[in-house]
Amino acid sequence: MRSSVHLPVIRRLRVINFPMYPGPANQGIDLEFGDGVAVIAGINGIGKTTLLNLLMRMILGASSPSKTATRDLGRVSKRTLVQARAFPYFSERAANELDDDAVATLTFEIAGKTIVVSRSLKNLQIRKLTIARKNIDDLTNAGFLARLADLAGVASAYDFHILVRYVQFFTEERLPLLWSSSSQFELFKMLFVDYRLSGNLNKLFAEIQAVDSEYRNRTFQYNNRKDQLEASLADAGSGVSAPTAEDFLKATEAHELAEREWKQVLALNQGLVSKRQQLEEELDEAQLALDAELHAFSHADATYISQALPSLDDKLQFLMQGLGSNLGCFVCGKRGKKELHAIGKKLRSNHCFVCDAQNAFKTSNVVPIAAVSIRKMERTIEALRSAIAKYQEDLSSLDVETGPGIARLRLATATRNEAVRQLAFIQAQMAAELPQDVISQLAIEKTELDALDEKRKDLADDYKAGVLLVTTAMDDFQLAIGQKLAHYAEAFLHEKVKVSFTRNSPFKLATGAGSVNIPTFRVAMTSSTHVAVRERRSATSVSESQKEFLDLAFRMTLLDVLAGDEATMLVMETPEASLES
Repeated sequence: MRSSVHLPVIRRLRVINFPMYPGPANQGIDLEFGDGVAVIAGINGIGKTTLLNLLMRMILGASSPSKTATRDLGRVSKRTLVQARAFPYFSERAANELDDDAVATLTFEIAGKTIVVSRSLKNLQIRKLTIARKNIDDLTNAGFLARLADLAGVASAYDFHILVRYVQFFTEERLPLLWSSSSQFELFKMLFVDYRLSGNLNKLFAEIQAVDSEYRNRTFQYNNRKDQLEASLADAGSGVSAPTAEDFLKATEAHELAEREWKQVLALNQGLVSKRQQLEEELDEAQLALDAELHAFSHADATYISQALPSLDDKLQFLMQGLGSNLGCFVCGKRGKKELHAIGKKLRSNHCFVCDAQNAFKTSNVVPIAAVSIRKMERTIEALRSAIAKYQEDLSSLDVETGPGIARLRLATATRNEAVRQLAFIQAQMAAELPQDVISQLAIEKTELDALDEKRKDLADDYKAGVLLVTTAMDDFQLAIGQKLAHYAEAFLHEKVKVSFTRNSPFKLATGAGSVNIPTFRVAMTSSTHVAVRERRSATSVSESQKEFLDLAFRMTLLDVLAGDEATMLVMETPEASLES
């Protein structure tokens, strides 16, 4: 959570000169709300609902969100409030027209600060406002809500309005928050994540809605223009055999599809080809290095032999050098690596390489080959041979992978060439039949529609990434929310209740856009017909009274988690007989 969230706690309401609440001796009413539960009871029509609405409107004034918010909080793209100039709700409940002296004054607290606001009941205009005993000159409702949002620690006046109206007040206009995954997600953004993240997600959602709306509107216009072109061609008697605009557009779409497929397959094959070229280059380098190491090893043996046999005449030394230079025996042509190695081994142990006699040669002046150097050469040779084997294995595996890719490329190339040929053929046929400017405009419009569709997909991907961050932020709160919700639900319903936190509730971003998975709390519970707990995914899977109790429990849970040890407030109305107990 970006910071602590503090919601209003009502302490006192005074109403004067309002006919519904004359009070003893017509001095109005003065109600104080202390800690604990306050109950307002009375017969039908006495003004209970009006009083609850007055409490809410004294805080929110004549502000309202869009109609969309009154149906589903999570589907709002414009998170703004409309400030009504006229608000006749309370005037209509008086027998006669209200006078200007019909005034209500509400005292409430937010984050330890006391706010006292007086409003005219005629239109809810603010008459007087003090915050922490300081008089406020700005008496506009928009300015008042902005101040309250800042005190509450929420991002905007809109967020403050929604939290007070639909979380703190459980009245006739309540929304089924628990039963709407999108509404839950909206509350999570308001309450538990950083302003920047929630603001970015709200901006993305609005942009997705705008792009989707533009795409659908322009697609409708595009299809109309295409149909009109078809009709004009029919009226002109262009002939049955001539290609139509529909044929042209289909050929254009087929060409674009074939072009995209060809580019994708080509890119994939180019990657494989590049990988193969790199492997072959590395294999060549390893083989060259191995040849150089083997030659160095053989040369060391040949040098030792030459030093050990200084008495040999030129012809014999020439023959020995043939073996040492890897050219092979100059007599029989045989490659002499093995033989040269055997000769070197005999000489290094001071044995004759012909008769194996010991101490046959004086090698005191011969520079020996260090054992460490020999072992280093041998290790290098073995490492190079292993690397070469690995390169050859990788190339073989790549050949298996490249085969189908080349086959796909050939097929994609053939399909693309055929699409190009077909489009060119239709264009040639239509050259004398169709108005080229209209055709060009349709083709441009189709390209722009495709670009809009791609933009919509990119925005949806960005939104998905943001949802993951919200889900992560909820990790700090999901356990406490789940436990409290189960506790309240079991106390209300006398059923076994289990609450789970799922990360994969589908939420459709827009009419033409895909869905994303958002985090949601879900309830499973027993019933008179099910001993084991069973998940209830929608409001229709429970009775009307169970739905009301669970939604009430969800609000109480959120308020508890937000308040911690501080004071909090819930105002509830009980129109259902099941809640009156």
